[in-house]
Amino acid sequence: MNEPTKCDICGCDLSDEEIYSLNGKTLCEDCHMEETHPVKVCNPLPVMAAKKIASKDKDAENILSELQKTIYKHIVGNQKVTIKQLCNKFSLTEVNLNNQLAILRHLELIKGKKAATPSTLSHSNPITCA
Repeated sequence: MNEPTKCDICGCDLSDEEIYSLNGKTLCEDCHMEETHPVKVCNPLPVMAAKKIASKDKDAENILSELQKTIYKHIVGNQKVTIKQLCNKFSLTEVNLNNQLAILRHLELIKGKKAATPSTLSHSNPITCA
């Protein structure tokens, strides 16, 4: 018998009907959606919506998922971390991590900064606490 096809990102088993291909990768539906529809960080509408939701609760942290809370606490505790460090720490893909960070940015809990040196661009953008 053939081994089941696995998603190249999360490793879940896929039936023939569940397979999505993207840039030579075999993906499940969830990973395909994350790769093709990432959350946009610099979008004023979600920021306004997040502020409205957070203002009702008075504490933005109360509306975060457990993963988002853990990421936020790690950033606060370390002051500056990079995307690569966070991906390694939480075993997340860069796309999945950026989706989580977008929520924290929309709530204005953290800010992202690009480092000035070329060697620290892309995966090494420092993330700081707001």
